Amino acid sequence: MGQRLTLLQIDDNPDDRFFFKQAISLTSTPFEYYEADSMESAATYFQLHPQSRPRPDLVILDYRLGLHTGLDFLYWLRVLKKETSILIAILSGVPGGQNAEEFYAAGANYFLSKPVSFERLKTVIRTLYGGIISKRRPGQLALLKEYQPRHELYGAD
Repeated sequence: MGQRLTLLQIDDNPDDRFFFKQAISLTSTPFEYYEADSMESAATYFQLHPQSRPRPDLVILDYRLGLHTGLDFLYWLRVLKKETSILIAILSGVPGGQNAEEFYAAGANYFLSKPVSFERLKTVIRTLYGGIISKRRPGQLALLKEYQPRHELYGAD
């Protein structure tokens, strides 16, 4: 087993959180998984850190968060909290393009389209873990061989 990393998933859809957690358990990636179902619960997570919650190495952030968007959370984390060292991956059902550019400008490291299958979700998780462990800078995230999407994972330059 590799180096243990803390992952916080922020997604208002309980099904998406469930499948993501299941995929982590089936990939043998040693992520310590935490979840938040809204921007408010994510903010609470960060307020409890470092007393009772570990600092995340990676945040998987949904594009839409009920009344808020992932951009709202990025602004809160990057600008108001001045936290720039945590890697942020946007997971979106909306294709890249201009939306991806907005998120990169706001401080996201990766913009990923939601995988269309459970197998692809597992590959995304392994790819993210491998990129973090190998200390690749954002934008140098190498896709695993078996994952050959069409514009499903964009790295920031």
